Amino acid sequence: MTTMRRGSLAALSAAALVLAGCTTIGGKASSGGPKEAKKPTDVTIGFSQRQLDAPYFAAMVDAARKKARKRGFHLEVQNADGDAVTQLNQAQTLVAQGIDVLVVDAMSPKTQKVQLKDVAGEVPLVFVDTGIEGVGVTSVSSDNYAIGKLSGRLAAKRFHHGSTISLAVLNGGPDDEIVGPDRQRGFLDGLRAGGVRYHIVARTPANYSQDAAVPATESILAAHRDVDLIVGLNDSMTLGALSTLRDKGNKRTLVAAAADGQKQALQEIRAGGCDGRYISTGLNSPKLAADLAFDLALRIGTGDVAPKDIQKQRYTKAAGINCENVEDFLDPHSVF
Repeated sequence: MTTMRRGSLAALSAAALVLAGCTTIGGKASSGGPKEAKKPTDVTIGFSQRQLDAPYFAAMVDAARKKARKRGFHLEVQNADGDAVTQLNQAQTLVAQGIDVLVVDAMSPKTQKVQLKDVAGEVPLVFVDTGIEGVGVTSVSSDNYAIGKLSGRLAAKRFHHGSTISLAVLNGGPDDEIVGPDRQRGFLDGLRAGGVRYHIVARTPANYSQDAAVPATESILAAHRDVDLIVGLNDSMTLGALSTLRDKGNKRTLVAAAADGQKQALQEIRAGGCDGRYISTGLNSPKLAADLAFDLALRIGTGDVAPKDIQKQRYTKAAGINCENVEDFLDPHSVF
């Protein structure tokens, strides 16, 4: 855990006390019933994005802005820059400004639950990507277990049926409480379903970052140079692993991602073909997630649907991607 993270979590307790003492943030209580009817142009939606230093999160904001221009609603975006306390403060500020609906990509489901539950009592709250069980109107995301399993099943095709492989995992670190563990579990179940057994030789944090994956992969190779497969829990980490393998002259180890479908990863899969080193990933589209989340937020804001009538969990399309179907998912003009 970094010094910054420790400081953030310590400060979170103070923020929790502040928020817990607030009986009213924005002066209007949220209910499960329908809101007063409004035109889209009279609706303001706040978006608290956890960070913008990774293509996935930036693409989600881009999709939200395009939808706002197309549908005519006002959009207020805040970047928490990877800090849970900053995100809580920004959410509070947005509510105080009188937004109609708040969309949040949560930083830490465990540590933010109480505070965001308070916020959800003031304004309809829709989660996107990372949600908190039992809080808010609904949560829109990919099914991380399902997409991980689909990717793992495709990865198994590159190994002999019944074989046992050595495997290393690049994960999101100790604060990755739900998403990463679900993706990893799905990918490993997919390998087994595909007839491949595995021996995990390393689990190394790389924080979903391509840059952080470089030293993490170097550490793995220092101890396990002939590892058969390195699995990143997203494409950014896997791309970092692949670049490190090339720099080290390693021509043996294959790579796969449990999730994402990032444009650069799909380009690697297409370029390598069915003998390439980047063998699979799972579809986790920020555009699909943002489109659905902001459609729901706008319907709530205009009074078209009552919050109580919306399903608590909505999943985007799940798919595994490899050399055989990569052309179906690769958009060279996409942000992500």
